[in-house]
Amino acid sequence: MTKLDARPIDAAWTGGFSPYPNAEGLAELLARQVRSRPNALAVDAGEERLSYAELDRRASQMAHALKDAGVGLETPVGVFMSPRIEQIVAQVAICMVGGTYVPLDPDYPRERLEFMIADAGVELVLTDRRHFGLELGGRRELCVDRERPRFERNPPTFPWVQGGAERRTHILYTSGSTGKPKGIEIVARGVSRLVLCTNYVQFEPTDRVAQIANFSFDAAIFEVWGALLNGAAIVLIPRRRALDPNELRSELTARGVTVMFLTTALFNLVAGVCPDAFASLRYLLVGGEKLNAEAIRAVLEAAPPRHLLNGYGPTESTTFAVTCELDRERAAGTNVPIGRPISNTLAFILDEQQRPVGVGELGELYIGGDGLARGYLNRPELTAERFVSLAGLTGDAPIRLYRTGDQVRWRPDGLIEFVGRTDFQVKIRGHRIELEEIEASLVASGMVTAAAVTVTESPSGDKSLVAHVVPKDRAGFRASLLQEYLQSKLPRFMVPPRFVELDALPLNANGKVDRKALVAGQGHSGVFSLNAMLAATHDPLTGELATMWADILGVPVVLPEDDFFRLGGNSLQAARLVLRVRDVYRVRFPVYALYEAGTLREFAAQLRRALRGEAVRSATAVGPETWQADARIPDDLRALITGAAAQPRPAADAWRTGELFLTGATGFLGAFLLRDLLLHTQTRVHCLVRAPDPHAGMTRVKQALAKYGLWQSSFAARIHAVPGDLARPRLGLDEATFAALAGRVDAVFHAGAQVNYVQPYAAHRATNVGGTLEVLRFAATGRLKPLHYVSSIAVFGPSGFFGGKRVVHEDDPIDDHLEYLVLDIGYSASKWVAEKAVWSAGALGLPVTVYRPGFIMGDSRSGAGNADDFVGRSVRGAVQIGGYPDLPRQRKEFVPVDFVSRAILHIAGTPGTHGRAYHLVPPELRQSPDLNQFFALICEFGYPLAQWTYAQWVDRTIQDARERDNPLCSLLPMLFERVYRDELTRWELYEDMPQYDTSNTNEALAGSGVRFVALDRALIARYLRYWIATGQLPPVRAHDGGRGGAHLLAGR
Repeated sequence: MTKLDARPIDAAWTGGFSPYPNAEGLAELLARQVRSRPNALAVDAGEERLSYAELDRRASQMAHALKDAGVGLETPVGVFMSPRIEQIVAQVAICMVGGTYVPLDPDYPRERLEFMIADAGVELVLTDRRHFGLELGGRRELCVDRERPRFERNPPTFPWVQGGAERRTHILYTSGSTGKPKGIEIVARGVSRLVLCTNYVQFEPTDRVAQIANFSFDAAIFEVWGALLNGAAIVLIPRRRALDPNELRSELTARGVTVMFLTTALFNLVAGVCPDAFASLRYLLVGGEKLNAEAIRAVLEAAPPRHLLNGYGPTESTTFAVTCELDRERAAGTNVPIGRPISNTLAFILDEQQRPVGVGELGELYIGGDGLARGYLNRPELTAERFVSLAGLTGDAPIRLYRTGDQVRWRPDGLIEFVGRTDFQVKIRGHRIELEEIEASLVASGMVTAAAVTVTESPSGDKSLVAHVVPKDRAGFRASLLQEYLQSKLPRFMVPPRFVELDALPLNANGKVDRKALVAGQGHSGVFSLNAMLAATHDPLTGELATMWADILGVPVVLPEDDFFRLGGNSLQAARLVLRVRDVYRVRFPVYALYEAGTLREFAAQLRRALRGEAVRSATAVGPETWQADARIPDDLRALITGAAAQPRPAADAWRTGELFLTGATGFLGAFLLRDLLLHTQTRVHCLVRAPDPHAGMTRVKQALAKYGLWQSSFAARIHAVPGDLARPRLGLDEATFAALAGRVDAVFHAGAQVNYVQPYAAHRATNVGGTLEVLRFAATGRLKPLHYVSSIAVFGPSGFFGGKRVVHEDDPIDDHLEYLVLDIGYSASKWVAEKAVWSAGALGLPVTVYRPGFIMGDSRSGAGNADDFVGRSVRGAVQIGGYPDLPRQRKEFVPVDFVSRAILHIAGTPGTHGRAYHLVPPELRQSPDLNQFFALICEFGYPLAQWTYAQWVDRTIQDARERDNPLCSLLPMLFERVYRDELTRWELYEDMPQYDTSNTNEALAGSGVRFVALDRALIARYLRYWIATGQLPPVRAHDGGRGGAHLLAGR
């Protein structure tokens, strides 16, 4: 972190030292209030009230009974009763005798309660008449209702035990990752630091503090001891009234409440119904979950409390550690900051190496200071893992810190912004997803008042997202509109395919969203009954297919007009469906038919045609005429380019010290391009990213670079994440932003594209063709800007097979190869159309340069690569089944990603390169192994791979995909569908590939120091080593026949 980065953080990592009685225990502090304010109200339960003197007497009498029962210093005492005055009396009595309070929620399952009692070592349970006699764990029970006459015979005073600030006062149980709750040991200093002489809330003796939180929830510490240690009054509000917004508003006004804490979910509920409910409060703290910015704004605009605070803190730091007073400015965006540490508290944001991060960078929040718990009861390993001592953060002395597991970042104003829980991250189809980012976007739409996202898993193991939403206007709500909104803000893989409308989100006992209840409510109970109904309507085929879709997609209901992909279908599930159709109906059914059909009804109609032996509509319905039409420059864009071309042309390398616009920064090549731009030029890079806001966009960029070990914290200052979308008009930007950005950058690098080997041209058109047209519009808007476009040798299609081409030159017109793409994949056609549009723009005067890489492999130095691309999946699939296909005379033109990136940047800054194309492939034919040679090299490292005929390999891959996850499953339609004379598949058409001439590239790179690294044994070793280290490939077993391959991969 640079000094500049550190500057706004230095003052923010500490809440400052505020003098408070940090050596005294709770008993001493409460006794002081009893002596100074004996007649003041301590507890208000409506019909029953206690002054401080009365509370002292009742608690003293109970304390004598506890002492007689053997309760001493830190003895755990369970309290198992309903919320009422006796609960408060019991807590004070336990404090008086020096014991440890262990709240036991009557709503918890018996098994959980018995575990807590045994784990805490509770021998005595205080209970009430309603819950007496349950014999939890066989422990002794003391019914305070029945024993009260006996208690009253005890002395009215008790010699308070002077336990000191380090005495354990509470054991609170929270959920554990193992399924067993974990007990957190709270000490007296943590409680007093929370509520005395602090900087976020100033209690006064006249305050009336609402007690709403479940007594097992750490917020109850704030409510109970915040009042008692400051001479204020606790106001017990029944939970049934707290959960009704109108009744809560009446309760707050009638009973004069001035300080209150609400969970986020409960606050959202009230804010949505009566946002003026909090007008009478001095302090309202909200927390427990990420805040809803719209709900905050609603309260601020209605009748806000005097102070509205975001209260953040894990139980391990005694309720609150970081707070933020909220106003309209701080609630203006979609992400409300959590603020700064409170008094006598430390907050650090550290990276994975436990080093401080810079402003805007994502890291884990570490909490320190006087609020830290002692640790986890009976869990020394977990305590050592989560409570760590780190030196060098504020000096040489180590500091004890708690690792929260929360992902946060510093804002430029020194406030902390919460991003999400690490355990709220899920991985779906290789993408790591923050559920809370989706939830924030749902609420930001303005269509819903609350949202929670969960993950469902189909019987076949596929995961998909489910959005549970509370519509703002139930009658006018349309899930399709909300889905369209999300598609404009988030990457496609983050848009839930399924929406569940609710009247309210279910809450658990602590007032947080009950995600288990949401998941439990999305089962498969409706599948078979509905599909049986479809079959009964004289359409058995539709019923059978509906059952098939529901099983594969993991949804309970499929209707005839449902679209496979809108229900969450992806390439993997499409492949599984086509395989299942082949198996069940014994018919060839191309995957393109599913993409073109979309709905269940049309899919069934397509299948009927196939069963009758009729032709099924395929991708050939879209061909050269359509592609040529799509490549034409629209009239308005033609006029814009022509006008811009009249401007003076900028110097070829002007962007090196200026600013540029980059698409595809979160992709494989894009990540390396961005890294090299930042390392080897002085340019500032504006990165187009699918994200709801710049912060989320920056996070995606950083994660993309970090995935391949490329990220450096110094990069952040020169990256500007631009939330947008290639598939939308003006790249998803508003008109003003589009124009302003286009007017300031010096060049455009267009590396973004949708790549899918199964989807047809239509599925690629919006991103690859429409996106390129919008990039051309951007390049011609404002100042004239050169466009550097990353195309692909795929634009030539299988020209060796069909056209007998032996050499393809860089400046050859691509028009001659259009007819060869008819039987190729949709991606290749989309790249041809996009490149054709770029050349047309060049003919109109726009400076354009085109780069055509071969198949981009990993970094030639580190081996870091994309194991999810076609070659990566082919290698993983071959290792899994023990064999590879015999494909002689097929070359993939393997080229390292770092070579491609460095070559593009060098050529882009060289004069005279506009209007030319550059093949980024092996410069000599001998440096380009065919696929059989490639797999033979892999065998040399100890992987025992057999060579099978192509048909044998496909059959074995299909069989393996039926039995378990196979890396090639999603690509199977391309591998098994015979598209040429009912004999050859698309992959087989690439035999006898031509040589791709590199004359332009060789000339441009001469003397540059950018050198091609051929795919040989040493480079294969680096790739395999990386895939093994990242868990993509199993380690080689030591049976390589003495060839040394396994030793090389092991680094020896």
